Amino acid sequence: MKPPNGHSEATGFMVADHLFHTLDPDSIVALVGLGADIVLLVDDSGTVSKVHLPNKDLAEYRLSDMVGKQLQDCVTIESVAKINSMLNKGTANHPARGYQVNHPLSKKNDLPIIYSAFSYKGSPFTIVVGRDMRQQMMDQQRLVQTQMELEADYRELQEAETRYRTAFKIATTASVMVDGEKRTVLEANAAATALLSTNGNAIVGKPLREMFHKQDRDRLGDGVSEARHNPDPVQLDGLKSAKNEEVSATIRAYRENGITNLILTLWPSSATEETQRHRPEPQKGRATIDLADLPEAVVQTDADGKVTAANTLFLDLIHAPTLNQVVGRNIATWFINAAIDLRVLYSRLSDEHVVRGFSSTLTDNLSGDRAVQISARLSQEQASVQLVITPQTTTVERLTIPSPGVPDQAEGFSSLVGKVPLKDLMRESLDVIEKICIEAALDQTNNNRAYAAEILGLSRQSLYIKLRRHGLEDYRPRS
Repeated sequence: MKPPNGHSEATGFMVADHLFHTLDPDSIVALVGLGADIVLLVDDSGTVSKVHLPNKDLAEYRLSDMVGKQLQDCVTIESVAKINSMLNKGTANHPARGYQVNHPLSKKNDLPIIYSAFSYKGSPFTIVVGRDMRQQMMDQQRLVQTQMELEADYRELQEAETRYRTAFKIATTASVMVDGEKRTVLEANAAATALLSTNGNAIVGKPLREMFHKQDRDRLGDGVSEARHNPDPVQLDGLKSAKNEEVSATIRAYRENGITNLILTLWPSSATEETQRHRPEPQKGRATIDLADLPEAVVQTDADGKVTAANTLFLDLIHAPTLNQVVGRNIATWFINAAIDLRVLYSRLSDEHVVRGFSSTLTDNLSGDRAVQISARLSQEQASVQLVITPQTTTVERLTIPSPGVPDQAEGFSSLVGKVPLKDLMRESLDVIEKICIEAALDQTNNNRAYAAEILGLSRQSLYIKLRRHGLEDYRPRS
């Protein structure tokens, strides 16, 4: 049948209006419920006459009990005004997305629902359609929580930056940080500005060469180039600043975001003799092998574990600014929580000469732990050990003392006898037992640390010290 005057839209409304008049209430709510989580029929007095729940997940909230009650009595106090506005047929403008209200529930969180209302002429009911907002609310809460955590982390970073920047600025020793590529000043403290600036203005962003007399610029440039490739600090005496004052300098390289930059420590030459006593002596007997081209973190030690060489990937792995801070130290410095592992490794090397796939835990200079695998080779001719250290992205099996109670505990201990001193075995096993007891106490008390300290017979301060020692500061009870 062709609509009169071509008004198809008007005809559509006429059909819909006729349909609503011919359907019974049960059919209406079922039809509307095809695209909703909850459908209500509310009479002119605001009383709920029928509740239909297409979303079966809402059945536990007993929303069907609203039948016979005023809808405004079934929502929280702050939602009453929204219900009244929604049911008021005289309200001209309704929110495009409906009215978000909350249903109060005993022993549960409030149920968030977005309602929209529709009424048609001649009908004794207003159709109220609702959409469940629980998932959106949970997502919003997670977003807010994440935002708060990010802001807290950002504040901590800002506070740490402020502390170190303050310490750098107020230091009485003149220090200048230099871009290793552009050789411009990145940072300079007040002492350095007073020593180098000719007019008292800031020197940040200016070329380093301009801070010194023309006749010493080439010597300074050579010293900077040498420091970038030399693990030892480069010392220059008798430099003349642009203020025509004689100064001495120590140039050290450090790594920042994969780039080698420099730190200049300056002092007037009149204080050279005093400063000379505090300068580090160059270390002798370093290995001359070049490890720079190797694709993994590599470190070389002597037979006792003293580092003699390392490549830049190893420096990045342990967050060490310069090789000078690594060479001469024992490799166990970065395996402080796995000292027995290293003793087992070096003991095996003395017998087997080559060990592959040895698992352990590396602790970097920032006290962060990382699972690693080590492949090692003993060179008897040079009395040296080369270690290739590969970070692990997944948990790997470690050769370590087994926890008490595992079936093969005795075999685990016996495999270490003769390779590890008995006192170390005893100490490590006691640490394992202590950690297990602390975890059990935290599980039993649902992470109530005051109560956990009480049942362990410890003071709260002692418990926190042990939590830090065993890496349990962020421990959460097992579900």
